[in-house]
Amino acid sequence: MNKRLIFIILLPIFLLILGCQNKEVDNYTGEDMLMNIIDSNDNIKSIKIDQLSGTFKLEDIVDIPFQRALVMGEMGEVDYIEDGYFKRDKDSLYYIGKDKEIENIVGVVIDPPETSIKDAYYDMERYLEDDKVLFILLDGFGYHQYEYARENGFLSFLEEFEARKALSVYKPVTNAGLAAIITGKSPEENGVYSRKQRELNVDSIFKVAKDLNKNIAYIEGNIGILDTEVEPILNLDKNKDGYTDDEVYMSTLKAIEEGKDFVFTHFHGIDDAGHTFGPLAVETMERIKLIDSYIQNILSHWDGITIITADHGMHSIDEAGDHGDFRHEDLIVPYIIIK
Repeated sequence: MNKRLIFIILLPIFLLILGCQNKEVDNYTGEDMLMNIIDSNDNIKSIKIDQLSGTFKLEDIVDIPFQRALVMGEMGEVDYIEDGYFKRDKDSLYYIGKDKEIENIVGVVIDPPETSIKDAYYDMERYLEDDKVLFILLDGFGYHQYEYARENGFLSFLEEFEARKALSVYKPVTNAGLAAIITGKSPEENGVYSRKQRELNVDSIFKVAKDLNKNIAYIEGNIGILDTEVEPILNLDKNKDGYTDDEVYMSTLKAIEEGKDFVFTHFHGIDDAGHTFGPLAVETMERIKLIDSYIQNILSHWDGITIITADHGMHSIDEAGDHGDFRHEDLIVPYIIIK
């Protein structure tokens, strides 16, 4: 094969890889830079940064009443808005708070949920002191998907338990969400704010469990996501059905049978189905239904505390799904504790 033919074959692949990388490099460039305002149920409004000028309060651009609000920056910074103000300076939008300044604001959450996915770390830490803990991470499972699945008969088991709304982190992607869950820290603190970072700047819940001499099983899909204090148990798609959920399920049952007292299980199938078919598609709902049945059987063998949440949600695009934007569908997820 001559060099010209090899170049022609490889060029589209190279451009595709480069495009994916560039998409992750900088979300705060271009003419359509937006400040998004959401609450737990709706995407309220998007304002172009170039339409803002000078300094202003949140009340100047939001025409609905609210009790409190939380601002997020491009690098995962967070701050509650308390007597602070916004400032447009050249191509950047700042939030100037009482004790903190955030550059490159991506959005504001009005009346955010009391619960955050970061709470998972502290709940796991608290329960591990005296009990066994099973943590189940449902990748890409937004609260709006939870509600739709429950209302349409796809959650026959989990519908029995209270699911609080919880706020994810920006950027709502797996690396950042998982890091927030296992460290209890925001991306600016733990160092993971996109799909690119793997190393944590702080200790994780696995360090806590090791210090407590817990017998740990960290069960993942077919790849490791972050560098943690314990090695994940990886699960290949052995039966070639396109998902690792059945393998993760069996690995979880095996860990329980072996007497592990801290099991961290990561199901990826809801996210995978959502990307392919859309977050509310029947195929995604059937995947949710299947994982719901897995959880029911897992819990029939488990005699400790169970915590279930998601790293992020997902919004619809054409006939598929995506996440990573400042939208309520991506940032609001269910949070369930079963004792």
